[in-house]
Amino acid sequence: MKKLLTLLLIATIALSLTMTLAACGGDGGGNGQGSGNSGGNNQGGSTTPTPSLPSVAPILPIIDENPVSDFEYEAVSGGVEITKYIGASIRVRIPGKIEGISVTSIGDKAFFQTGIMEIIIPDTVTNIGRSAFSGNEALTNVIMGNSTISTGNLIHFGGIFWRVLDVQDGKAFIISEDILETRPYHSPGGDITWEHSTLRAYLNSEFLSSFSQADQARISETTVINKKNPTYDTPGGNNTVDKIFLLSIDEARTYFANDSARIAYDSDGEAVWWWLRSPGDGSGRAAHVRGDGNLGLSGGVGNGSGVRPALWLNP
Repeated sequence: MKKLLTLLLIATIALSLTMTLAACGGDGGGNGQGSGNSGGNNQGGSTTPTPSLPSVAPILPIIDENPVSDFEYEAVSGGVEITKYIGASIRVRIPGKIEGISVTSIGDKAFFQTGIMEIIIPDTVTNIGRSAFSGNEALTNVIMGNSTISTGNLIHFGGIFWRVLDVQDGKAFIISEDILETRPYHSPGGDITWEHSTLRAYLNSEFLSSFSQADQARISETTVINKKNPTYDTPGGNNTVDKIFLLSIDEARTYFANDSARIAYDSDGEAVWWWLRSPGDGSGRAAHVRGDGNLGLSGGVGNGSGVRPALWLNP
């Protein structure tokens, strides 16, 4: 009787073990198609399956405010402006007050090439200067306490800082704060309009696809008007429907107060010229903004120039 009970116990354990192995994807000697198998058709004994975890960004704990000694600052009308970050931490939380006065502004290039990876901006800040966070390629976590979208504000969308040019019916017209990359208007050059340019094709395919599906859904399709050159009558081609586009000559004049406001910087902090979509002084040339903010009309379309994408963003 004892022998029979022992055999039954052994059989029960063996069955349980077999079911457990089957649930885990087999004994490692199969064809590697079961979930959790790493390494395909393993030849050895059984392996412990590695669970497939969802790919999500880690949720970082909210950090304490950085000490005042991490910043250079000065008094401005209505508050304090951070003029330069001099701390060593890669995670930065700007204090809401310095010496008892609200921090209301962040100056031009205040965090330029500081190596930060996270920035938390208090809701007291209502003004952020030009290229304040440029040159920080690892900066992916941005929390802006004052998230109001209004003309002139800086916003963070799709991992990029954008300047709001206009707001209409709840939608924001935005342009990248900095030069994102250098590309020809059309490769390999020659007579071209915006409609058939390789830069338009790139922005509305590869560049657009770099955004998440949720962010892509917020980017509005826009009828883009392509006028002829106002000085040389160079044809602008057909109007287009785009999600991502470049400013025209008219828009570059309308949405920036002066030449200085049109100056844009690359990741090295250099002011470089950037493309407009309008035709230039000939069919093989495109309009652009020079490094000093002036408008130019003689950019050879096959040459590399700065790219500042623009788009209409839904709420």
